[in-house]
Amino acid sequence: MHTITFFTAKGGAGRTISTMALASGCLAMGKHVMVMDCTDQAGTDPKAAFPSTLQKWRKAMSACHVHKDRLELIQCWTRDHVEDALASAEARGFDVALIDTRVLPLEAQLEALGRADLILSPAIGVFEAKHAVAGIDKYLGDPDDVTGLIPGCRNGAEEAAETRNVFGSIPVLQTELPWCEAISDQIIHGDIGHFVSTLACKSDQPGYGRFREAQAAWAAVIELTVEVQWVLQGLRLGRADPVATFSFPKKVTAA
Repeated sequence: MHTITFFTAKGGAGRTISTMALASGCLAMGKHVMVMDCTDQAGTDPKAAFPSTLQKWRKAMSACHVHKDRLELIQCWTRDHVEDALASAEARGFDVALIDTRVLPLEAQLEALGRADLILSPAIGVFEAKHAVAGIDKYLGDPDDVTGLIPGCRNGAEEAAETRNVFGSIPVLQTELPWCEAISDQIIHGDIGHFVSTLACKSDQPGYGRFREAQAAWAAVIELTVEVQWVLQGLRLGRADPVATFSFPKKVTAA
C-alpha cells in the first residue's frame, strides 16, 4: 500500500481538492482508496448542520454508487488514529491511503508526514508556493519524498510558470489541474467520471461548453494519477530541470 500525504503550510492552497481529485483518479483505475482527514475539520459530526468538506464529498460519492469497500473516509486527530487507520487499511487490502492535513502540523499530521511514501505540496499561486517552501524547510528539512503540485492557478499558464519557479530545487509534477473553483464544482457532485458522462452531449446541443470543461478536468485528473504512480515507482522528476528530465505522454488513456 502506498501512503500519500498532502501538506502546505497555508490554508486555501488546494490540499483538499487535490486529495479528492487523486482519490477519484485512483478509483477510476480500479484501486481501493482510503482517505484520511487530518485537517482542522477532523472529528466533525457528518450528521451535523455543517459537515466537513471531505464528508460532503464522501456522501456525494456514495450517491454515485462508490461504496465503502472501494472508498473509505477516516477522521484522524491523534497520532494513534493515524497509526491505527494506516494499519487497518493495509491489513484490509487498500491500495493507497491519501492523507489531507492541517496548515500547522501537530502530532497527528507529523505522524502522517513521517509515514508518507510521497508528500505532495499543492500551491495555487506564487504566494501559496512561498508558504509551501517555507513549511517544507521548517517542518521537513530537505526530504527526497516531497513533490510540488499545481492544482490550477487563478491567472493561467503565466502564473503557473511563476509558481513552479518558486519551488526552486523541489520537483513539481508536470500535470496541472484546472483552476480549483472549476474542478471543485465537479468534484462536489461526487465521482467526476460519472458527472462527465451525465453531461455528455453533441457540439450542437445546449450544455456542450460545460461538458467539454468537465471532460478536460477529468482528463487532467487521470493524467495526475498516472504521473503520481510513476513517481511512486521511482521515476522522479529532475531537481535542476524537471522539463528536461521528465516529459508526460501526449495522450493518456484511463485503465
